[in-house]
Amino acid sequence: MSPVHRAARPALLLLAGALLLGACGIPTTGVVGSGEPATGIRSTTTLYFTGEDGLVAVPRRLPQRPDVAAAVRLLFQGPTRSELSRGVGSLLRKLKKDPTVRADDAKVSIELLFDDPADFPATVKPLVGDALAQVVCTAAGARHAEDPDVVSVEVVITATVRGTKPQWSAEGRDATCPA
Repeated sequence: MSPVHRAARPALLLLAGALLLGACGIPTTGVVGSGEPATGIRSTTTLYFTGEDGLVAVPRRLPQRPDVAAAVRLLFQGPTRSELSRGVGSLLRKLKKDPTVRADDAKVSIELLFDDPADFPATVKPLVGDALAQVVCTAAGARHAEDPDVVSVEVVITATVRGTKPQWSAEGRDATCPA
């Protein structure tokens, strides 16, 4: 083999290799930013807090699949520091005990149970207007997220001091919630 052929041989092999790789149908790309590394399923639920103009829908990330009980529990815990700094507030008092929440088809039942009778009026009396709407809209939105086939959700809230019959109740529907 002549010296010219020996010199051309590596160049021809490189050219053949490049043609084979280029013909595989995979386009070349640069670095593609795609967010956080995969860590499992992250879910979001919508909580309704108050703002300057009434109710404000606030998405909140959850480590598990969202459900009505988790959404209602988070609502009563109140806005985070970050949400407060954006002007979001709540008309609800923090509960000493998590509410009992049951969802059945298009109905959500929320029971507030108080061990201390003194906590009852301070928590229940303000549950009107936008405060009641915070609970109704959060529960109804979470129910729709659980079961998208549910058309209209009714939310019933009862409050009881331990050892007595329910002393207070209110209800609402998702039709009154902001879109």
